[in-house]
This record gives sequence, structure tokens and C-alpha cells, in this order.
Amino acid sequence: MPERTRGPNMYDVAKLAEVSHQTVSRVINNHPNTRPETKARVLDAMEQLGYRPNQAARSLASSRSRIFGILVSDYDLYGPSGMTRGMEAAAQSVNHFAVSCSIDPESEGSVMGGINHLKALGIDGVVMITPRTDALATARDALGAIPIVTVDSMYRVDELSVSIDNFQGGQLATDYLIDLGHRDILHISGPSSWFEATARASGYAAAMRGRRLTPRIIEGEWTPGSGYEIGITLDLDASNITAILAANDDLAIGLMHAFTDRGINVPGDVSVMGYDDVPHAAFLNPPLTTMRQDFFELGQRAIRLLVDTIDGRKGLAPETIVPELVARQSTAAPRR
Repeated sequence: MPERTRGPNMYDVAKLAEVSHQTVSRVINNHPNTRPETKARVLDAMEQLGYRPNQAARSLASSRSRIFGILVSDYDLYGPSGMTRGMEAAAQSVNHFAVSCSIDPESEGSVMGGINHLKALGIDGVVMITPRTDALATARDALGAIPIVTVDSMYRVDELSVSIDNFQGGQLATDYLIDLGHRDILHISGPSSWFEATARASGYAAAMRGRRLTPRIIEGEWTPGSGYEIGITLDLDASNITAILAANDDLAIGLMHAFTDRGINVPGDVSVMGYDDVPHAAFLNPPLTTMRQDFFELGQRAIRLLVDTIDGRKGLAPETIVPELVARQSTAAPRR
């Protein structure tokens, strides 16, 4: 059999650079106490030899797996999926892997199953995208010293948390409708067990009371079907409602479909506004006015905060992201 050719290893790099293999390891793992000239010499030797550090070796040298875990509920929704993509991109940018587990936050067995799967991988830290405080408590107990960054848990006193300011988003959306001339504005909220839903509803109510108007809230789910069911039975004439703020775009889309089936014109008879700015919101008939959220950036911020925590850089958590109003043709001044 032909002799197997051995590729270059860390000791070959150390010999060419005239340093110890421990120094090579420090350079590979970006240790802050390596002198610039030494680092340059090691990198030059690696380039000459065509040496590429093995991921397993790097993990052993740094006592880290370079794996982040993501516990996410409702992954099929636009927000969680966008956050997860942002986390995966941010993890790759710092030579880490992100492994996501979809969980049912209402099932302790599902939460523990996800946690145990991630722990078996030797994760360095976890990001949780879930609306339930009891799921967070379960994770904290099970993960011990492993750092956890939470997403949109703005009603918890959470040192490691990133969030979108859904309260301000709810206020901005409601103020926009009031400024158009609407006074009877209905809010269709998301499920009350979700941080985001309660925050947006609170922002809506604060804006209404701030203008001496009466808040009206109907609780729905995050689905077009829920919006459709509400839209089919809603009596606009009896309630004098001229505008509706839906807690997400899917609710608004279902609502608009129901109004079309009933011969109710949007925005002629009633204005409809969503929240999220899903990719197809601009292509509805009429195009949907909504609040745009940068979920991808939120996911990236979560990973950056996790990296800083693991590396011992404990600064302030990133500022909340304020949603952006996107005005389209589904809203207009009231005719009545």
C-alpha cells in the first residue's frame, strides 16, 4: 500500500515559527495576551504550511465546544425564524455553530428534552426564544452555570436579554391611526401568554388613554385563521369601529380576507394595520400598513451578547430595537 501522506499539524507550525505549540494554540484561539509580532509569525507559518486548525482540536485547547444552543418555540412564525437565521449567521461569523431545538413551552417534558439534547452537545451557552416564564425558569434550573440570553422577555428583570420595544411599537402604531383621524380603534391582540402580545396591547392602551380614548381589545391567536374568524363575526356598525390594529400581519391578513368576503372595503369602510412586515405584506390588496421589526438583527444581538458574556466582557445589554412604521394603502382617514 502507498504510504499515507501526513498533513501539517500544530507542532509543524510551532517549529517553523520558532515558538511553542502552546503559543500556536493561543494564536488559533485569539488569546488576547499574544504579542502582535508573535501572532504574525505564527499566522505566516500556518499560511506557508497550508495548516487549517481542526475544530475538535480548537475545542480541546480552549475547553469550549464552540456550539451555541437555541431553544425556540413556534419556529414556523415569521419572528422566531428570522431571529434564528440571525443567530446562525452571527455564530458563524465568530467560528461557532448554532444548533436549534424546537420546543413546546407549555410542556415541561418538551423543554427538558430540548435542554438535555443541547447539554449532550456540550454547548457553551443558550439563547431562548419563548414566551413563557415557566419555560425560562426550567431552563435556568437545568443549565446551571451555562449562560442564557433571553429574547423579548422585557417584563422580566433579565440581565442577559435582547428585545424589540413592543410597547413603544404598539404606541407608535396607535398614534398613527389616531393622527389619521380615527377615534374608535380596535386592537386584536396575540395570546396573552406571550410577552410580545401583552407589550403591544399595553402600548396600544397607553396611546388610547393618552388621547382620552377608550381601548377595546379582543384576544386572538397569531394565525390568519384567527383573524378570519374574528373578521367574519365582527359588527363594525354597532361598535362604530373605523380602524383595527392587529397584533401581527397574519391576523391582519385573515381579517382582510374576511372583510372581502363580507363586502367590507379596506380602507374605505375600515382601516386595517398589522405588525411585523412579513415579505408578502407589501403585495396584498390593498398593501398592508404595518410595523417593521428587524428580527435578523435581534438574533445577531443575542449571539453577540452571549459571546461577550462567555468571554468575560460583561457590559450593558444592547438597547431595545424600536419597530419602524411602514405606511401603505390599507389605512386611510375615516369616512364616517
